[in-house]
Amino acid sequence: MVLPRVIATDLDGTLLGRSGEVSERNRRALNDAVDAGIRVVIVTARPPRNTAAIAELFECAAVVCGNGAHTQVPGRDPLVRAIDRDTSGTLVDKLRGALPEVGFAVETGVGFYHDADYMLESWMPRDWVTEVLEDTDALLAAANPVTKLLARSTAMPVHLMLDAASQSIGPLAEVTYSGSSGLVEVSATGVNKGSALALLCEEWGVSREEVVAFGDMPNDRSSLTWAGSGYAMRSGHPELLDPELGLLVAPPSHEDGVGRVVEQLLRG
Repeated sequence: MVLPRVIATDLDGTLLGRSGEVSERNRRALNDAVDAGIRVVIVTARPPRNTAAIAELFECAAVVCGNGAHTQVPGRDPLVRAIDRDTSGTLVDKLRGALPEVGFAVETGVGFYHDADYMLESWMPRDWVTEVLEDTDALLAAANPVTKLLARSTAMPVHLMLDAASQSIGPLAEVTYSGSSGLVEVSATGVNKGSALALLCEEWGVSREEVVAFGDMPNDRSSLTWAGSGYAMRSGHPELLDPELGLLVAPPSHEDGVGRVVEQLLRG
């Protein structure tokens, strides 16, 4: 087996275990990959501020955050692919018509803003919120850049939200989700994990056949299907485990699935 030149991994539900931490086996395997000359890339829905501490556990060639909206390569200014202000307003209008009891939030990469109708997750510390705005006009005026627009509805399951949001938005933006709660994530057109990974690999002269990617949720589909070897976590979303998608399957995240596969790759 030929060694890959790039290993790309999602964090939550993939590299991270149930405790939300990188296990010693996963950390060691990725460091061994770096020592073997393989570029390791984090590709996550998280913002940069919640990713930096994990990225410091091994030498990352790049850290892709916000589902592809924010790419950081060491020694460079970040590449930010945000939704422009006018499009953000149009998206809010369309989503409000498609989703019941919806509230909105914006991730800028350095701050998190939401309107008064957005129900904050119970696990999210309130000091993570930069500002709460009365309405979406104020929200979009305060939050810049809009690297990710979030729409939350407590009245609709997330898979139905995705269908309704996709139909209402059409080609104006990318829409996906990465959790089981009623939250969809919206990015600029063409911005997803797969396209961010493709841009990096084009710069590095790496073909997709030389890339291994790991993920567990629908927002990982673009990177998993782009990579030459895409591994869905056995503990992940059933959509990715559909045989018709043609993905490989890694052991569950809580059983160090990423580390186990990387160890096999390094053994050849």
